[in-house]
Amino acid sequence: MPSAEYTTTAKLPLDTIWEFVKEMDNWAELVTGYQSHVKESETDSLWVLKGDVGVMARTLKFRVHITEWNGPSRVAFELEGLNEPMDGSGCFEMAPHEAEDAGAAGPARRSGFFVRMLEAIARFFLRGFGGGRPPRAKSADAGPGRGVARLTLRLELRPGGPMAPMVNAMIKPVMLPAAEQLTDGIMARLEQLHGRA
Repeated sequence: MPSAEYTTTAKLPLDTIWEFVKEMDNWAELVTGYQSHVKESETDSLWVLKGDVGVMARTLKFRVHITEWNGPSRVAFELEGLNEPMDGSGCFEMAPHEAEDAGAAGPARRSGFFVRMLEAIARFFLRGFGGGRPPRAKSADAGPGRGVARLTLRLELRPGGPMAPMVNAMIKPVMLPAAEQLTDGIMARLEQLHGRA
């Protein structure tokens, strides 16, 4: 099943990141393929994303349910596909950046050459369509120090139905670039709002 994990850091207080992340209206438009979202309650919302993966272009509708709201360190959620047989889960985790984590930015594990090549192609196309990793302040991934925090996004999707193996193969290479785009986009927006350049 396709999954991605990406961590980045910024010279921002942990509470500043939490206040931004806990309110989805602040960062929803940064999600790859974002079309719209509607909040139904504090824990439930409906999202519409447009996905272009290979030769497939689909509008995907998801119900998102917040399963854990543990500020200022964690928000966990579940996804349920409404018009496609797909579900998933994920979380945002925020924590102070510590010295032993200096090499933690980026994916938790390295994939094989073929997957890395497909991820690079996905990043290229995300940039070409106005996506991709946003520019960050020069100090964005600075080492540990006072006021430095990290943000991690973990995401897992589980396609279902008879096309699941093909959908798995097609979305796996775009998961990490999409996680990078969202996580770096959140930090870039916060750096812009709070003057960290």
